[in-house]
Amino acid sequence: MSDNCIFCKIASGEIPTKKVHEDEEFIAFHDINPAAPTHLLLVPRKHVRSLAEITDADAGWLGRMVVLGRKLAFDN
Repeated sequence: MSDNCIFCKIASGEIPTKKVHEDEEFIAFHDINPAAPTHLLLVPRKHVRSLAEITDADAGWLGRMVVLGRKLAFDN
């Protein structure tokens, strides 16, 4: 978690949001400036500053995030 990251603050509950999913790895919520009728953001609870920081060790949670994103987009 980072003190300066808005997504970390949302995940910790410091900043309120309209959540649609929450578990130990991820949080999904409505965008405050939606570009579509349904515009969700799905973020990991693990703070990742940049894709440049991603390693092979992150493959598991990244894969789970993609599957969850599909489920949130198409099953609701």
